[in-house]
Amino acid sequence: MSALHPPTKKVALKGRRQDELAGSDTRGEDAQYLDLAREIQREVTRVAADDSSGPEALDAVFDGITQRERQRVLRATFDRLPVADQWAVLERVFADDELAEALAGARAARVEAARRRSLATTLVHGDHLDTLAVPAGERVVLGLFREADVRAGITRGPAAANCVRRLGLEATADAGAFQVIEDVFNPNGGYFVTPQYDEAFWRGHDRLPAHGLVRPGSVVATGDGPVLEPVLHLGGRVDVETDGELREGHLHLGFALYADVDVFSARREE
Repeated sequence: MSALHPPTKKVALKGRRQDELAGSDTRGEDAQYLDLAREIQREVTRVAADDSSGPEALDAVFDGITQRERQRVLRATFDRLPVADQWAVLERVFADDELAEALAGARAARVEAARRRSLATTLVHGDHLDTLAVPAGERVVLGLFREADVRAGITRGPAAANCVRRLGLEATADAGAFQVIEDVFNPNGGYFVTPQYDEAFWRGHDRLPAHGLVRPGSVVATGDGPVLEPVLHLGGRVDVETDGELREGHLHLGFALYADVDVFSARREE
């Protein structure tokens, strides 16, 4: 009887391992659904914050998310196929000229992504982001955190759930000046709200008006009084100048995105 014990234990361990793998897959699926829910919440919050938006804006949000999810599922299914089967599908679905055009488009997209990633690294010097270097018409997204949480934000970047505020800005022709595209409180839904900084405080003290013009940077003291330097420091406080008024911020910079690239991480990876 004792000789049977090792195989029985092995089978039990194998079964437990299979259960763990299944649980891991389930957690992965749960994470995808959670990310989708957060995206919906983020977009709805953005639309609600824009006083000029109507019901059609919400319709566009859900239509866009549905279309992207369909494309994601199709792409995930396609990517799991062996390469030979992938080409067989492409040859059945597309004509030769369509394939050539699609491949050319994919190459152009990769070249453009590489160009923008390279440009992203020119915006930063060490842990400093030069706001004057952002080209006109381009956008940056700032992830803002409480001072006590900003180190975690720097480590996790855009994936950090405790991001308090996401600020989207588009550079204007006036170097260092940006138009506000979005200013969203608790964008990932993971911030543990405190009495010191809640949504009411954000609305009353920090929230920037949609489409308003601001100059982000760092307020420093000089012999002639405080001035705004057009530099954002990773982990440092984010201040702004708006309507000629200097406003010291209450939150700190955890990450900055340019063309979906975390500019500080991109610089470190060079």
